[in-house]
Amino acid sequence: MKLPIPYKETLAAHRRRFSRMVDKRGPPTMKRLYESLQGDLTRKLAALGPRKQTFTAQQHRVALAQVKQGLKLTERRMAGELGDISRDAQVEALHGLSSDLAMLEKTFTGADVVLPLDEAMRFQGIVAGRRESLLRMHEDSMDAWGAWNVRQVEDELTRSLMLGEQFSETIDRVDGITQEAWWQAERITRTETAFAFNAAQRDGLVAASEEIPGLAMRWVEYVDDATGEGLDDRVDIDSLMMHGQVADLGGKFTMPLTLPDGSPVPKDKEHKVKHLMGKSWAQPPNRPNDRATLVPWKSDWGIPGWRCVGGTRQPIILPAAPQYEDLTL
Repeated sequence: MKLPIPYKETLAAHRRRFSRMVDKRGPPTMKRLYESLQGDLTRKLAALGPRKQTFTAQQHRVALAQVKQGLKLTERRMAGELGDISRDAQVEALHGLSSDLAMLEKTFTGADVVLPLDEAMRFQGIVAGRRESLLRMHEDSMDAWGAWNVRQVEDELTRSLMLGEQFSETIDRVDGITQEAWWQAERITRTETAFAFNAAQRDGLVAASEEIPGLAMRWVEYVDDATGEGLDDRVDIDSLMMHGQVADLGGKFTMPLTLPDGSPVPKDKEHKVKHLMGKSWAQPPNRPNDRATLVPWKSDWGIPGWRCVGGTRQPIILPAAPQYEDLTL
């Protein structure tokens, strides 16, 4: 089904905002901080002894202590930075949601709405309402990542000691491990920034429902509504199965048990989605690096949607809306 042009334009702007936070704001900022902190750690390790000297048991103990201290500092600093990024994501989402809702209501119903989330105190209250839980999530994730990182470095230090390597080789091992560990920190950054963005969308929609009756949430993937195909090669079967699902405010979204056409998941694809089937989420993401987002939805906007009932897709029958015909591609 084709989307009305105003909704397509709104969705495109929404995706740009999401990408600006999840792709362009978060990872580069965190990468610069991580590289700076890891550079400090490498310099401290290098000061423990001559580079051509054989790595000793004493150096092993001191180096491990330095690594633990350095990575603990890295965890705290990165969790704090991620907190700033996720707050920016909340603000970006709410500002965009406010303008989107006003435009969509004006276009499709002719109503001029004044939204409660536009009020400064209410806006800040929505953001503040999530801060404690978001910060705790960032701290827990970075703590777990840091502990994993320490274990990897400790293994490499022990291996270097057993091999009788020079201290320069030991430092190279540590540097290599910490560089390789970045991909996990990046995944945390992308996933939790996306979570903060979508959480603000959800909270903002709840606030906006006070002035816009019938408002609901729609789960949107990088999928073309007209064709049902992914918009790029990163879209996989789980995204195709979730795209377009509608849930009431305060409700949850559920991974259906079948493909969009009602057929079972092919055997060669089951491993990608079986662990998600039947599970529910209050909002995206439902897996690491997920690009799904929440957008506003109303039946009288003429936007396609479906609900998951008993594991199956039930299309929502939209009211006849001939006035939208000239807005449809």
